[in-house]
Amino acid sequence: MSKIRCVSHGFDCKFEIDLDDSDAINRFKKHSKIVHGFEYNSGTINQILVKVRDN
Repeated sequence: MSKIRCVSHGFDCKFEIDLDDSDAINRFKKHSKIVHGFEYNSGTINQILVKVRDN
């Protein structure tokens, strides 16, 4: 099971989300914007997904 974790992207945060969740990307983007004040664009999200799925 692949996960996106905030800590993997330089944030001191325990938030993580399973990519099996159909709304995972939207929830991760919303969390990042609200909690960290950082907004990911679609290109960056795609790069994250490729990296996570390759591991």
